[in-house]
Amino acid sequence: MELFILSIIEFIILFWAISYATQMKMSMKRILAYILLSMCPSILIFQLIGQWQGIVFLLVSSFTYFFWLSRAFLTLIHICFVLIIGVFTDNLTQVVMKPFSYDALPGMLEHYCIFTVLFILCIIIYKHSTRKIYKLLEEMKTAYMLILFIALVTMSTFYINLYLTEYLSESNLLKFNIITQITYFTIMLFVLYLTIVNIKKENHFRRVEIETAQFTDYMRSLEVINNDMQKFRHDHANILASMQGYIEINDFEGLKKYFRKHIFSAEEDTLKRNMRLANLSKLQITGIKGLILTKTLQAEKEGITVNIEVPDVIDELSMNIIDIARILGIFLDNAIEANMQNHTDKEIDIAIFKSRSNSIMIIIENTIEDDHSVKIDKIFNDGFSTKGENRGKGLSTVRSIMNTYPNVVLRTNVNNGVFSQIIEMEKSEGSQ
Repeated sequence: MELFILSIIEFIILFWAISYATQMKMSMKRILAYILLSMCPSILIFQLIGQWQGIVFLLVSSFTYFFWLSRAFLTLIHICFVLIIGVFTDNLTQVVMKPFSYDALPGMLEHYCIFTVLFILCIIIYKHSTRKIYKLLEEMKTAYMLILFIALVTMSTFYINLYLTEYLSESNLLKFNIITQITYFTIMLFVLYLTIVNIKKENHFRRVEIETAQFTDYMRSLEVINNDMQKFRHDHANILASMQGYIEINDFEGLKKYFRKHIFSAEEDTLKRNMRLANLSKLQITGIKGLILTKTLQAEKEGITVNIEVPDVIDELSMNIIDIARILGIFLDNAIEANMQNHTDKEIDIAIFKSRSNSIMIIIENTIEDDHSVKIDKIFNDGFSTKGENRGKGLSTVRSIMNTYPNVVLRTNVNNGVFSQIIEMEKSEGSQ
């Protein structure tokens, strides 16, 4: 009877741990289904046939049931770790109880009380400590599969080792442990190798994908400028002819007024775009050039004036191109968005140059109407935004990227209606 009650307690704790770790909503219907399909058969097998047979059925039925509910491999990973934590906590409970010789509660109740407290504590720690890790791996299915494989092997090793002590002699158990440890270590090395290879492949494909997208944007920007140039060339004969009348009568004041009013204003956009392209000529990193050109055209559509200055030849940066492109994209999007809220001055200044110490400086400035609207001490916090819910991810992403580059410094300032992001990159080995 006592064993039956303790088994029920174990099932309840296990069910809570899986539900909590997977964050799965459990209706009464689902709970009853789990009791009928997994718990009751496992208890019967445990009582009538044997312990390990009951455990095996419980594991298989639990994995099947929760995967059927979620259709997610992450659920299987959570279940593996819940079961591994269960074995670990059981051993930890024995260590904790060893110094105490007296029994405050009858039978195994004392052990189960301590086990329950430790187990719940460990599950809560596991849930909170792994949440960000799993979030980072959301798009990496290969990583999920590898983690699941490792967790399954680890869990199987734990349980096999746990129950074989009842069936093997001490010498045979020692041999089995040695074989298990060697096998486990070999598998871990193999999995580690596969993980490294897959991460390299995914990074390579991601880099190619982003570079292709940047190059495509760059080509579209060039196409826009080329169309403007073709239009300008097509009209230039007529423009010159219209100016000839003023020249023939030496009316240069009239020519100036005519030029400013009818020619410069009509071709202003074309001239500005060509000027920007010329200013970017010394930036010899195609992906970054395409990004800046694309964002300036986007800003232009919103009526924002963009000034670009690249006085030095820039052909390499001490950061991964994808990372610096992500940062600049976020800064420029924020600058455009901030200017769209302005009622008067709408301007963005971009400067890329080499400092006296040969560091690369990238400065992006945009006008704002109210200095106090920018809270510099909070804007890099995850989820902080003055623009509503589900915002505030961009600058926290920037901070995460910047933390991986000790040779790069970011300074953020706001002064006299100008918001500035200043990146300083010192040269480092392996720069590209």
